[in-house]
Amino acid sequence: LKEIIENADLKIQKVEKKERRSQPSPPFITSTLQREISTKLRFSAKRTMSVAQKLYEGINLGKGYGNIGLITYMRTDSVRISPDAVTSARDFIQNEFGEEFLPEKPNTYKTKQSAQDAHESIRPTNLSLTPEKLKTLMKKDEFSVYELIWKRFLASQMTRAIYDQTVVDINADKLTLRASGSVMKFAGFMKLYEDEKQTDEDNSTDE
Repeated sequence: LKEIIENADLKIQKVEKKERRSQPSPPFITSTLQREISTKLRFSAKRTMSVAQKLYEGINLGKGYGNIGLITYMRTDSVRISPDAVTSARDFIQNEFGEEFLPEKPNTYKTKQSAQDAHESIRPTNLSLTPEKLKTLMKKDEFSVYELIWKRFLASQMTRAIYDQTVVDINADKLTLRASGSVMKFAGFMKLYEDEKQTDEDNSTDE
């Protein structure tokens, strides 16, 4: 194959340009929390759940905050979000990022049919307690996990990222070579959060 390509008279067969959109991921459930934190922070599942348990039960932040439970229950298989939390997220996005980052209607996500759906997704209990406000008030592990949960939840309610994608097919004798590249056109949710496995239209929504 290498020899064929090197000796071929390369000719561009087709150039295709299109717009590609990437959908934000849903808020964390237990399994996705463990997987994402393992990838980004190199925490074991046990370490992740231990930190999440502390965030759920409450951390003494001092400085007038006192002891506060910072996230919802961390053992859940549902991506459901309470209506109040959705409203809070949309208000925050509009105020902090602007209307162009706010979808026309809330993003909703499908929970697997096998899920018990006893608890909603893992999210911050109060969006106004931003990672920036709490960074100096928390231990490193606690802050790192909280920051990912906070950003992932808020990003789940933001607009899609938009790319201009170019795909070029090249004839090399009997072979076809393909090259592709993307340029970001609008950051959308990726202005705040990028997970490890973003693909085109890869996260189904119930719209």
